[in-house]
Amino acid sequence: MRIVNPRGSGSLDYVVRNPSRISSNWRAQRSLDEELRDFGVVGISGVDTRALTRHLREAGAMRVGIFSGAASRRSPDDLLEAVRASPGMVGANLTEEVTTDQVYTIAAIGEPIATVVAVDLGIKSMTPHRMAERGITVHVVPATIGWEGIVAFNPDGVFFSNGPGDPAAADHAVALMTSALEAKIPVFGICFGNQILGRALGLPTYKLRFGHRGINQPVQDLTTGKVEVTAHNHGFAVQAPVGEVFETPFGGARVSHVCLNDGVVEGLELVDGSAFSVQYHPEAAAGPHDASYLFDRFASALSPVGGR
Repeated sequence: MRIVNPRGSGSLDYVVRNPSRISSNWRAQRSLDEELRDFGVVGISGVDTRALTRHLREAGAMRVGIFSGAASRRSPDDLLEAVRASPGMVGANLTEEVTTDQVYTIAAIGEPIATVVAVDLGIKSMTPHRMAERGITVHVVPATIGWEGIVAFNPDGVFFSNGPGDPAAADHAVALMTSALEAKIPVFGICFGNQILGRALGLPTYKLRFGHRGINQPVQDLTTGKVEVTAHNHGFAVQAPVGEVFETPFGGARVSHVCLNDGVVEGLELVDGSAFSVQYHPEAAAGPHDASYLFDRFASALSPVGGR
């Protein structure tokens, strides 16, 4: 569900039935109201969240408007039209709105083993840290960078991050991914990066009726049969055949992971091992950590420093 703030300050992130009137955690330094105001987040309370959840499970994800003050005195038809006029997620290219303005570097922790360029499509700070923990120096670059700019770092690998928007509209990111695959540089993608890899391989993407959210989504690794508890936050997915190798412009590929709740594709890989991606978030700072091995896998695929 995308909540539209009619005052133009962004999307609403907080809907609750009965907010706590006190800050009960011993680490709290200010109230919830103060925190929301500081980050410009619009909140609403007094909502029957259980009824709302049931409605969304029947009708699917949708846009909603929250109106207050003079705006709330407009007719219901006017308010509904304002919501319908707000931009939807299908066709939305949002990476340039959230990417970094300039390149920054996260140094390897301990002895450096490799260098990676991370394309920031909406990256989380923990992601380059997870790579740095494994001796990887990470140059985080804007989503608008050209392939020549990436090559200038002489990277041992290229990483494509999570991010918002419709992957079908992210043509520049797909072009970067295609160039990386053509160069046979090891590639790792997370979430949006998984969808970008899918598009570069010639696969279609689609909007989920119900997005995957939360930290307890069961995903099966089709190679090992192991089930991982994983963190998700995505509304789009890749359409690909499960259980068979399919041909792409870069050789054979296959689905590596699937969601056990609904069968959605949760991972892709080239058979030759040069590129792989997952739809979920193995960098999850608060957990779960079942999928942290994926960073080890990427580190193992990289050439030594100076080897490329």
